[in-house]
Amino acid sequence: MVSRYSAANLMTMISDLTYIYERSRSVSEITPSQLIPVKGQNYLLVMVKKWIPFIEHLSTTFIELKSICEQMKKWDLYLDKKYAEQSIFLGPPINLDNNDAQQLTNESLQWRNTIINVYANCRGTILIKEENFDQIFPTNLLSSLDDATKEDLIDGFYAIIHLLPTPASMILFRVAESLVRKYYEKITGKKATNQRMRDLIDELEKSNKVKQSLTNYLNYIRDRRNEAEHPDKRFTQEESERILLHIKELLVNFQ
Repeated sequence: MVSRYSAANLMTMISDLTYIYERSRSVSEITPSQLIPVKGQNYLLVMVKKWIPFIEHLSTTFIELKSICEQMKKWDLYLDKKYAEQSIFLGPPINLDNNDAQQLTNESLQWRNTIINVYANCRGTILIKEENFDQIFPTNLLSSLDDATKEDLIDGFYAIIHLLPTPASMILFRVAESLVRKYYEKITGKKATNQRMRDLIDELEKSNKVKQSLTNYLNYIRDRRNEAEHPDKRFTQEESERILLHIKELLVNFQ
């Protein structure tokens, strides 16, 4: 599942990588070649530098992107060291030279195409949008939910779609707590009535029936929910979409 925020980042990154490719190609393959500054606002170095954290984040999921991340880091250091932002007599160059342009043309095209192919071949990647609720939450994931929890999940989903991130987050945290209570009853055979979420997770951990990684994840979600109880807390659209992803992850783990 891909948040709309991540999708927007992906599209912007592909556009910027295309810019790097076209600017480099205009030096190495087009006659007469153009003068392309390396440093400065919206120039090559900035375009390379700004996407390294995003690629690094993606590479934790898509290992094919790790080599791209390393290549971009090398270009970042190399361009920053070799080129100047302003022309100085007998100083370093400011415009991309032909040799660097040839190599950057080839590599930037490879970066762009690899990223597009990775996403194109990733099964189950679904964009959060109105008509995709059933794809994101298929019947087999929802079958164990009671009617109230299912309605809360739908309400939270549509609050996200209509750009109401704080109400969406509050509703979805209620869904998360309901899921934890249901899971607690399944694992322990005891009722979860009137118990705090912290106590439920602690008892799950002590039962030795639940992986430590899962209880750590539950504690992470509990901490986020506790933050939401602060009266001044407001959520961004990205945060609400990430909470929806957490709900999907809980449903998968609790099956």
